Amino acid sequence: MTTTLAHQLADYACALQFEELSPEVIHEVKRRVIDSLGCALGAWEEEPCRIAREVASEFSAKRGSTIIGTNHKAPPDWTAFADGCAIRYFDYNDTYLSKEPAHPSDNISAALAIAESVG
Repeated sequence: MTTTLAHQLADYACALQFEELSPEVIHEVKRRVIDSLGCALGAWEEEPCRIAREVASEFSAKRGSTIIGTNHKAPPDWTAFADGCAIRYFDYNDTYLSKEPAHPSDNISAALAIAESVG
């Protein structure tokens, strides 16, 4: 059976240890997470973000993840949806011209939601 690129990336990520990361990588990850959380907090009152939060809050999960700015634990997919809306709201990335295929903040809400839900 051929291992897909997705499986290879997942295997790599699962085997990676924090101690293996360079100080530069750690610094850049911190910058992107802090920027994303700042965007999410700034967008807290915006109508699309409020609606996304309300929809996600209709679902609960004991081992879920916390929707940013609340005490509510929802299933990770709903948390990622609501948080992703808030994280991206003020980034205005309708056009993204970097060399990377996607803006890193597109992945942060999903990564945070899954990380919290699995511990």
